[in-house]
Amino acid sequence: MAHAMRTKGDQNGFTLLEILVVLLIVGIMMGMAVLSVGPGDREKGTRDELARLKGVLDLVSREAVLDAREWGIRFSDHGYLFLVLDDKNQWRSPPAGDRTLQPRRLPETMPMVLRIEGVPLDKLEVKPEDPPQVMVSSDGEMTPFELELTVPGDARTGEKVAFRLSAGLTGRTRIERVAVTP
Repeated sequence: MAHAMRTKGDQNGFTLLEILVVLLIVGIMMGMAVLSVGPGDREKGTRDELARLKGVLDLVSREAVLDAREWGIRFSDHGYLFLVLDDKNQWRSPPAGDRTLQPRRLPETMPMVLRIEGVPLDKLEVKPEDPPQVMVSSDGEMTPFELELTVPGDARTGEKVAFRLSAGLTGRTRIERVAVTP
């Protein structure tokens, strides 16, 4: 019985060239997927941003009741910041280790409109010493407000939509899709 001798050409496995070709193909496919981002994806990003705020707001609302502390949200043109009222009656930022409650900056392509108790605030320019516009009290009540984020427009159709986060006096929140009129 003759033994078959293995030569270099009989080895199993992939060559470096074959692996590089596969990586190139995967890279091209990923690039095409990124470029095919449509309006639904833009809407998803805006909706996700409000869902994040809603979740953190619900958390802060529960924490305010459990810890018997007053919380607030200070909105600005570019985002928002959660604040807590300390024992000296001063508004302070939450501890630096709490990533959930750190200041949130929104993309500039996502214009924001804030209404407090139905009244729109034209300018959201705030100073560090300004009190929060929205209060979350230790008894579970909240300043009624609406925050509307506009989805970046579709260059082909010019259509614009927005998503609105509404919060009532009882702290109940909801998100809805609204049409934007020019």
